[in-house]
Amino acid sequence: MPFFILSHRTRLSCGLAVALFALSGRAQEVSPSTLTLSAALARAVERNPGLVALGYGERAAEALIEQAGFRPNPTLDVSVENFLGTGRVQGVRSLETTVQANQTFERGGKRGRRVALATKEREVAAKEYAVRRSEVIATAAVAYVETLAAQQRVALAEEPLQLARATLEAVDFRVKAGAASPAETARARAALASGQGELARAQAALAAARATLSATWGGSPADVTTLPGSPRIPEALPPEEAFLAKIGRHPRIDLQEAIVVGRRASLDLEKAQAAQDITVGGGVRFLREGTDATFVAGVSLPLPVHNRNQGNIRAARENLAGAEQTIRAVEVELRSAFTAAWQDLKAANAAALNLRRDVLPATEEAYAVVRRAYEEGQLPLIDVLDAQRALVAIRREILDAESAYAVALVRAESLTDPAFPLTTSLFSSK
Repeated sequence: MPFFILSHRTRLSCGLAVALFALSGRAQEVSPSTLTLSAALARAVERNPGLVALGYGERAAEALIEQAGFRPNPTLDVSVENFLGTGRVQGVRSLETTVQANQTFERGGKRGRRVALATKEREVAAKEYAVRRSEVIATAAVAYVETLAAQQRVALAEEPLQLARATLEAVDFRVKAGAASPAETARARAALASGQGELARAQAALAAARATLSATWGGSPADVTTLPGSPRIPEALPPEEAFLAKIGRHPRIDLQEAIVVGRRASLDLEKAQAAQDITVGGGVRFLREGTDATFVAGVSLPLPVHNRNQGNIRAARENLAGAEQTIRAVEVELRSAFTAAWQDLKAANAAALNLRRDVLPATEEAYAVVRRAYEEGQLPLIDVLDAQRALVAIRREILDAESAYAVALVRAESLTDPAFPLTTSLFSSK
């Protein structure tokens, strides 16, 4: 009997060692076919359906510039007088026909100001595209981080399951050898069922995360292959001032400034609309059934007695004032959002560093001590399982903290530098 117990402990110790080695090494494995963060962001920029749709709007704005430059079309008037009357004008004997061409000449620089407004509106469309592009990139970056974390949670869920299978096999061996109670078999089977449920939940979460990531470029979850590396955070935070120095160049501020310029151009156009256009006409009048002819000419100028476009001018002024005030509102909103992201970044940094520097080494040491004590017959198997579960839990906490750091970094850079240089380096450095 002692021989069988020793054999069982040797086998179980090897199983635990293999599981622990897998736990520490699985995160470093990289599939030959991988999807990097840079590649995922490039796909989102190139294929995102919303960005493609905005591209049509920008081209439509370009066409409106061409339309704004056209002058009013001339008109051709044909009028017939003195026919189908009575007496001397009976029938068509006194018929008079006038053929006249008219051309409206715009005053106040309307045409140039229409072109200027259309040009500014095209710039607004371009800025709107830039804002949407930065939002798509940020969404894709967050989805990438969450997919990578879900992928690693699957790996973490697989390892305790492997350990549970090895433990059940070893416990069955002990029970058959008469060295353990059947209750240990029930406990081992419960641990195996719990591990299977945890793995199923992790796999479902990974499938959902892949669907969310692939949706940023209008693809399918099958497009998302293995994601390499892990978001291991740096020892020190980047300086907060470096972020804040860039917040004034955010695409949303650029957009609002373009809107202000456009509203100013709209006000200029409304002022120009107050100038009354002149219509000049000239033609020929044919008398007495066309036997005689004479020239006619005329000038038409509206009298601005009631409508001087004053309502539209006032509305344009109010819209301009509102757009100027919105710049300040956007700046305040961006700084508030950055403050929240920065606090999350600091908290995740402190938590992850504490877990890696202090908690993880202590937990690994405790696991090693318990394992040696079990091998020497000083502790029961349940203590080894508890120590293993504690180690897995700490690794999950580290993964959660590092993922939270990466997400907070994405949020901070989306508000200050939509090129995401720090987020990209966070992953590419692995």
